[in-house]
Amino acid sequence: MWWAVTEVGGADFGDARLTQRLVQLIRCLSERPDSSIPQACESWAMTKASYRFFANPRVTPAAIVAAHRRTTVQRVAQYPVILAVQDTTTLNFTLHRHTQGLGPIGQAGLSGFFLHSCLAVSPEGIPLGLLGGMTWVRPPASKDSHRTHKHRPLAEKESRRWIDLMNVATADLPPTTRVIMVADREADLIDVFVHATQRGHDAIIRAAWDRRCVEPAGYLWATVAAQPVLGTLDVVVPRHDDGPSRTAVVTLRCARVTLRPPPHRRAEHLPAPSVTAVWVREASPPEGTPPIEWMLLTTLPVEDLTMAETVVRYYTYRWRIERYHYVLKSGCRIEDLQLETFDRLDRALAVYRIVAWRLLWLTYLAREQPDQPCTTVLRPAEWAALYAAHTRRPDPAPAPVPLHTAVRWIAQLGGFLDRRGDGEPGVKTLWRGYRRLEDLTVMWEILHPPG
Repeated sequence: MWWAVTEVGGADFGDARLTQRLVQLIRCLSERPDSSIPQACESWAMTKASYRFFANPRVTPAAIVAAHRRTTVQRVAQYPVILAVQDTTTLNFTLHRHTQGLGPIGQAGLSGFFLHSCLAVSPEGIPLGLLGGMTWVRPPASKDSHRTHKHRPLAEKESRRWIDLMNVATADLPPTTRVIMVADREADLIDVFVHATQRGHDAIIRAAWDRRCVEPAGYLWATVAAQPVLGTLDVVVPRHDDGPSRTAVVTLRCARVTLRPPPHRRAEHLPAPSVTAVWVREASPPEGTPPIEWMLLTTLPVEDLTMAETVVRYYTYRWRIERYHYVLKSGCRIEDLQLETFDRLDRALAVYRIVAWRLLWLTYLAREQPDQPCTTVLRPAEWAALYAAHTRRPDPAPAPVPLHTAVRWIAQLGGFLDRRGDGEPGVKTLWRGYRRLEDLTVMWEILHPPG
């Protein structure tokens, strides 16, 4: 339970018993993330207490995430540069027809709600924790909503979330920490670049529109295409749709441009932000595979190939938040919860968001810091049970192995074959292995009581 106490032990609900219950819930759900709540809890009494916790109006998702955020800020403070990676995912509860408080989520007949997350990621790609997030239920669309959406003020649009969460994410961070917001095409808003510049932060956003440029005059794509190739770069593309990962060779071009604000917002007198456009393009993709092509807009200065490569590398860390949402939905199976109302689902989601982060953190920590001892993330009983399971011997565990080795052993418990050429274990095999390790640890503690 030690990591759960460290992570959320400071949660303030006005009742210390609720904080203790949160710690117990985090522990149970992290040990069995893909189980139902009754399966993850250790007894019927704990199951009932969990349901009461999710139904308690004194428990707010904001308070749960705020406790985790405080420890995240402590980790962030160790870095001079931090990436604030944002993305939105849809949570589908259409099959839970009796759940109250849901709304439309896209195609006609589908219902659920939305989650927007901001994940702190180190310059090496390690997910350090959640800097913020928000959930919302979309109201039913009116007949003229599509016609009027374009001309509504930003404050009345869902797209306001990119700026709102940027403000939340950067609050209370050390002034010495440089924050770079990273997001995909949905965040390609003039307001994001203007706001980041005014607040003294930076952004890397993938362009969605071939915008008009004030300086140099012309359109974005044509302007950058006229620039010489800076160089080439190898980009590792992760697995997608059960396909293997691959390495793409891309060319880089860049240009400094000043973007023209949208004509329909002329009355707002928005400033024209100056950004650097980095065009990433794969010339020869494998047969049947769409080529990589990213037009990245950044407030960072890009003076040479090295800085252009840094911008591309930082953008690739956007995949971390996609994996985070994948763990939340496929690993923690959040869409299987049956909690009757949106408010209860929202509280449960806040707990699972922390569980999903830890699974992702463990995966990438082992890749980026492989040589640290495994006991930095495993308690002694877990290390002893893992060693016994791996060696098939009841001998006491020796000095801790490196974290990279221990994580591969855990993944083997989840089905990872560890063959030559298999690469690093993925999140799925790791969470399956971690679940088995927790069962083994319980048995180890029964057979080896303290003292």
